[in-house]
Amino acid sequence: MKKHIPNLLTLCNLLSGCTGVVFAVRGNFSAVLICLLLSEVFDFFDGFSARALGAYSEIGKQLDSLADLISFGLCPSVCLFSWYGIAHPEIPLLRWLPFLLTAASALRLAKFNIDTRQSTSFLGLATSGCALLLIPLAVYSFYTDGFLHILMGTVWFIPVLTLVFSFLLVCELPMFSLKKMTGQLKAFIIGSLILIIACLIREIRGPWYVTVSLCVFLVLVYYLVLNLATLKRR
Repeated sequence: MKKHIPNLLTLCNLLSGCTGVVFAVRGNFSAVLICLLLSEVFDFFDGFSARALGAYSEIGKQLDSLADLISFGLCPSVCLFSWYGIAHPEIPLLRWLPFLLTAASALRLAKFNIDTRQSTSFLGLATSGCALLLIPLAVYSFYTDGFLHILMGTVWFIPVLTLVFSFLLVCELPMFSLKKMTGQLKAFIIGSLILIIACLIREIRGPWYVTVSLCVFLVLVYYLVLNLATLKRR
């Protein structure tokens, strides 16, 4: 039975992603955030359990990519699709552009399955990382009325954001992975803790989903900046 445990966790990731898509269509972005966090947990533990139990399989590898496509490819696309529809119902054509993220995610996951260069680091932005940036951004900006809300509500911001992250998904820029403990990773952990504490102080009286989304978004932005700074030094 142990060989089926990782696949069961992967299917939980998939079902959580499907639920997130439904909530995104309805505009319930706080519920989408819960589904995303659950998907991330299941995605972590399916790989962890496969390594711990020695239950690797080719079907598990393919199933993991299919689940990630829904949870981290389609769900962010639908989230931005709904956000844009609420902000600009009079511009129906540009509203569909975020689904380019789903296509880019599918291409990335297909490449990742046959690429042997990404065992300890990533080339391009991982689909889970992309979702952890875009969905918390959508949640935070939707439930607040500050600068990010105004920015997300502009006509061209979501389309440009879609193009940038679609490129990051399929490009071959090297990015460090949490699989390998390095000095860079230690800097990421320390900086992330500082950002989380700052966010907690700033948003402690607000709804939990506003605080969590801001924490996750800023930590992932810090991750991108750290990677780009390292790339520049090279």
